[in-house]
Amino acid sequence: MNNMHPDLGGEMAFAPKIIALIIGLLLSGLLVSCVPQNRSAIKIKVLSLNPDEYVGSKVQVSGKVSGVGPGESYFLVEDDTGRILVGTEQISRKVGCPSQSNIELLGTLRRLKSVPQPYFSMESLISCKP
Repeated sequence: MNNMHPDLGGEMAFAPKIIALIIGLLLSGLLVSCVPQNRSAIKIKVLSLNPDEYVGSKVQVSGKVSGVGPGESYFLVEDDTGRILVGTEQISRKVGCPSQSNIELLGTLRRLKSVPQPYFSMESLISCKP
């Protein structure tokens, strides 16, 4: 008795190619997500008016250093819309960006229980130009 099964040989040979294509697409998507993306700086007023939208998110801030704390423990950075406290607790070395310099940095907006106003925690210095 001859069982009438369709010939699956052609379809079975095609399956590994589809799987390889899917894996390739997933890996290329992962690679693209690891490439640093150009981000534009968020205005300080936007951070101040919408802190809950940005708390915990990595954002870029740029402006002029209007003050430096003891041992560079913090910076006051201002742009044309406002000013924000920038903590340097995430940085393992001194930043070396003096007062009145133009600064661009990447970090995270954070909240402390003891301070009602969110502050910006610097994670990396993009540029500092006197």
